[in-house]
Amino acid sequence: MVPQARDGSVFVPSLGSRNGYTVGPKGDERKFAGYDDALAFLRSQPAAYWRRPNAQGNWGIVVGVRWIDWVEE
Repeated sequence: MVPQARDGSVFVPSLGSRNGYTVGPKGDERKFAGYDDALAFLRSQPAAYWRRPNAQGNWGIVVGVRWIDWVEE
C-alpha cells in the first residue's frame, strides 16, 4: 500500500529525484536514497508527507489522505 494525496498524486518510485526521495513534514524532512526505505519511513509516521513535482515542475510537499493498493506496471 502507498499513500495518496488529496490531489490524487501517489507516492511511487518515479518520484525520486537525482538526490533520492524527500519525505516528512516541512521543517522535518528526511532524504532517502531508496524508494523502499522512504516508503517504510512514511508507513511509520502518523501522516505521510512527501515531495512531488506539480504541473509546473516545482517540487512541493503533499500529505497522504488515504492508503491505496498500487502495483508497479
